[in-house]
Amino acid sequence: MKTIIDSQYFPCVAYFSFLKSKEEVWIETQEHFVKQTYRNRCYILGSNQVLPLAIPMIGGNKKIKISDIKIEYKHRWLNDHWRAIISAYNKSPYFEFYEPYIHDILFAKHERLIDLNTEILSFCLKVLNIGAKINFTEQYESNTEGQLEDMRSMIHPKKDYICSKIFDPIPYPQLFGKEFAANLSVLDLLSNTGPESDNYL
Repeated sequence: MKTIIDSQYFPCVAYFSFLKSKEEVWIETQEHFVKQTYRNRCYILGSNQVLPLAIPMIGGNKKIKISDIKIEYKHRWLNDHWRAIISAYNKSPYFEFYEPYIHDILFAKHERLIDLNTEILSFCLKVLNIGAKINFTEQYESNTEGQLEDMRSMIHPKKDYICSKIFDPIPYPQLFGKEFAANLSVLDLLSNTGPESDNYL
């Protein structure tokens, strides 16, 4: 059965746990951009709370294909994201090993969201030792006959019940908070567990 999943910005741990279990996955590029999802946002753990990092999009309220939607750089979101990431993880055990790569990916200033997300995905697959073959859709496929394993919009900030079916989080050391914050961006896992991230997944 063909597995399709959406493109995400520094995806959450459940996303990579899912990819780890697959031999081949298709990344959706022909759907319309969907707001309030992981497609253009991620969540990290700051000193006081879990912080959302959202990328502003050009025409985010319109029906624009994810392959076509462009990133808005008029706002200083890029610097804000980087400061937040540094503040959250600069003192973590392993962030320094990944910092230059993450910085270069972000500050390449990709025009399209899909290109930024794809470079992030490639980097993460490599450091997490995930060997799934990644393909990209060339046309939108509906799942009206149930012929797809359709994960589009299933790993979602507001669908924790779905994540719990595919990912059972085990606490790992985090810098902040008394209680473990589960299923944050992969940035949190990498920064705190480094090369053990592979085994964690």
